[in-house]
Amino acid sequence: MIHVPFYSAPQASAYGNAIGAPPKPDGPTVAFHVVGFEAAETDFPSGSSLSYYLYTTPAFARTLLPRTATGDLYFARLRNGAAGVPRFSRQVSSLGAEAYNLNEIAASVQSSIHPQAIGWWILAMLSALVALAVVGQALVRQSIVESEDYPTMAAIGADRRQLLALGLARNVAVGLVGAAGAVVVATALSPLAPFGEARIAETSTGVTFDPLVLPLGALATVLVVSGLGIWPALRATRTLRAGERTGEPRPSAVVARLAALGAPPSAMIGVRNALERRSGGATVPVGAALIGTPLAVAALCATGVFGASLSNLTATPRLYGAPFQLNISNPSGGLSPALLASLEHNKAVSGIMKGFAAQVSVNKVAVGAGVVTPIKGRVLLSTVSGHVPDGDGQIGLGATTMRQAGAHLGSVVRVTVSSPSGRRRAVPFRVVSQISFPVLSGLSLGTGSAFTSAGYENAACPPGPRQSACLRALSSERVAGGLLVSFVSGPAGQAAISHYLDTYQSVAALVIAPTALVNFGEAVNFPLIFGAMLAVFGAATLVHLLVVSVSRRRRETALLKALGFVNGQVAATVAWQATTVAIVGIVIGVPLGILIGRAMWSAFASNLGFVPVSIVQGWLLAALIAGVLVAANLLAALPALAARRSQAGRLLRTQ
Repeated sequence: MIHVPFYSAPQASAYGNAIGAPPKPDGPTVAFHVVGFEAAETDFPSGSSLSYYLYTTPAFARTLLPRTATGDLYFARLRNGAAGVPRFSRQVSSLGAEAYNLNEIAASVQSSIHPQAIGWWILAMLSALVALAVVGQALVRQSIVESEDYPTMAAIGADRRQLLALGLARNVAVGLVGAAGAVVVATALSPLAPFGEARIAETSTGVTFDPLVLPLGALATVLVVSGLGIWPALRATRTLRAGERTGEPRPSAVVARLAALGAPPSAMIGVRNALERRSGGATVPVGAALIGTPLAVAALCATGVFGASLSNLTATPRLYGAPFQLNISNPSGGLSPALLASLEHNKAVSGIMKGFAAQVSVNKVAVGAGVVTPIKGRVLLSTVSGHVPDGDGQIGLGATTMRQAGAHLGSVVRVTVSSPSGRRRAVPFRVVSQISFPVLSGLSLGTGSAFTSAGYENAACPPGPRQSACLRALSSERVAGGLLVSFVSGPAGQAAISHYLDTYQSVAALVIAPTALVNFGEAVNFPLIFGAMLAVFGAATLVHLLVVSVSRRRRETALLKALGFVNGQVAATVAWQATTVAIVGIVIGVPLGILIGRAMWSAFASNLGFVPVSIVQGWLLAALIAGVLVAANLLAALPALAARRSQAGRLLRTQ
């Protein structure tokens, strides 16, 4: 139950004309029983200024509305869709009312949620690739280990077909267990999703079992894991062929170099165990780990580059379409000439651009348009590629708009504009740039178009006897426009920004980061989630290798102890093995990860339409390298403890 006070009917005029805080309601206070929740455009942070509504019943309208202050609100669907909005708005204004384009608000909400969806798809695909690599390596190692028993099984009557069926059955069992665990975890985590702004639109936030996605995902998991294990199972059966086994491998050049440098025996043996597949008569699948560890390190580095680039993007407004600091607009009454004169003569102001919003159609795709004119300095638009429009027949488009319209740099598009009288006219324009648009009226990240004032006027008001009247009518739209202002860096610029914010607080506003990017970086936490997942996968790979290595080399460990190795040297051998694998991963994975991270960021930027600037932070890479080395040695602790506890005499008797 909630209790809501209402304004009385006589207070309607006082409330509408109030300056500052509205008067205290003196109408009835109504107790409402909440029976449901809704999500409207204005409930989303990216849609507009947040405002919330209570939805009541016709009974409430009949009994209480006559005693309260009320206003009328109508929702209209236009026959021409978004193309008819300008004419409809002018007609409504002539009647003393105001029209709001809900399509723009809905588009802002969609553009805000879209990066989150893209981020989760990227996370899912990269997770799948890493999982494929980790599971594939684990199956290879397990097949190699189990193949040691195949000659014995063949001696008691098993043929190659039966051994292959044994390996395939194991792969299916692994896939079934993994799929069942994945379905349980996904269902258990379903109350946490979706994240960020998309959660406002979610109708169910409890435990959810998707009867289509989860069974299909489980089936795909079983099929993929079974498919990954086919080749290792086939390869394992080849051990039955005569002459398949090889002798001792060629000594590692790295181990020989360490010996020449006088490295301790534990270091040389640990490095040899990491680099050589066979030693002491036992086969250990080190090759898969030497491939998997660089992949895991590369993925971590790529995630670091992606996360640093995302942080730099949200901290650098010009990259997401805002090379200015103030947005000054007054849709109801225009801006005073004194304000413009003050800006023009202020030495701390580096750039001023005047513009107004319009609605156009580009190759039959309805989109908002920014009609811009530089007053001081350059045009305050951020170009991803090409140059800002500077001619009558030139247009700049956002990345999303460019894809929807099937356009590219240098192509000619058909732009449909509406004249003040409501007549529509299609005019050819050449695309000269891809622009990262700020979140302004009708524009958003990746969505929008830009024209010069002269180009838009020539399109809306073609030469002829009616051109003068058309241009005069068009000038009324300019009144509802505004100014974008950039300032010099440093204290002088900050002081000027504060001055205009304080003096013109009703019309001046600072630039804010698009909710889409904030949601993606903070709510989705893409780099953090992916990095944590990679750490788990990488740790699993290394631990599996060390456990298999210690188990397979028990006879060698016993011989080392018989020759005088103490427990500390045995543990150091395992630690050196883990360190060597980590170093191989660092040397190969770090540069590979930087390249992958930059490519991922460029693809992400191209999809959303901001300026792609990738950041490689040296301190972050150094911390990552140190973390990999420390983690490798920590993960080696338990296998090293197991090796220390082995008893030489017992192992030699059993081996």
